[in-house]
Amino acid sequence: MIGFPRVCYIPDNELGRRVLALLKIAFERRLIFTVGRSVTTGREDVVTWNEIHHKTELGPSTSGHGYPDVSYLERVLYELAAQGVTDEQTTNSLYQELQ
Repeated sequence: MIGFPRVCYIPDNELGRRVLALLKIAFERRLIFTVGRSVTTGREDVVTWNEIHHKTELGPSTSGHGYPDVSYLERVLYELAAQGVTDEQTTNSLYQELQ
């Protein structure tokens, strides 16, 4: 599949683990990816990122996708909340129910 697998970077600390739990919920709700036109390549009918940004490169990047990025975790929490994914829902996650 074009563009897969995808790799993303977040820190292994308390805030990073909180973001990871919320990203799992967003993934379960199918909010992370969509099928459509790639802004990067212009190709149609490919899997693309949705409205929740991820850091896909290590180190500084002109694309804006590089990690580390000191304000990324706060921004992604805002993006998750805008999609209805909040800390209150981490206890009721389907992912946790299956474990």
